Amino acid sequence: MTATGRWTTRRLSGTVEELHGLKPDPDVDREVWLMSPHNTALVLGSAQPEEIASSTITDGSAVVRRHSGGGAVLVAPDHSVWVDVVINQSDPLWDDDVSRAPLWLGEVWAAALASLGVTHGQVFDRYEPGRWGRLACFASRGPGEVLVGGAKAVGITQRRTRSTARFQTLLYRHWDPEELLTHLAESSEELRNALLSAAWPVDARPDEVHAAFISCLP
Repeated sequence: MTATGRWTTRRLSGTVEELHGLKPDPDVDREVWLMSPHNTALVLGSAQPEEIASSTITDGSAVVRRHSGGGAVLVAPDHSVWVDVVINQSDPLWDDDVSRAPLWLGEVWAAALASLGVTHGQVFDRYEPGRWGRLACFASRGPGEVLVGGAKAVGITQRRTRSTARFQTLLYRHWDPEELLTHLAESSEELRNALLSAAWPVDARPDEVHAAFISCLP
């Protein structure tokens, strides 16, 4: 655990299910959680039925559920970078409006990506699920998420209580739609085509992404 300004950085490891199950301390100030999952998992949004996951997953991946909304996300330790941010209700960064609440975090990510050479990131300010966004997270656009050329570079979901907000963020270092499709029951050509350009991978090591993100925090 390290501290930079008001921010405390925690490096956390475990299964994807264990990491999603973590609960912030109600008295938390500002924390960054750098997640190191031990396994690959298809993570379903809180309202998604389990039937969207393929019944023929053969690579040993888990299927788990998070407590925040949105579409399914494939968390793969080698191909994704997962960073969560926690603040409390008294923080000036807090906003009761869930559509405005993550916009500051999107600006942080956009600045971090710019420092890594991804200079055209735009912070989206509303929710547009599109044709497939209720199924797959990266096929939608949501407030605070960073887009590059229309593709999602950073996805964001929120898990809120009356006292804390946990923003869960993920980017892909490598994007192969087929990896996600093998975990979904739906595998139409229309979905495949939509996913081809859904994500903007960031070619950087996890430690480089972490350092860039932390350096841009307010």
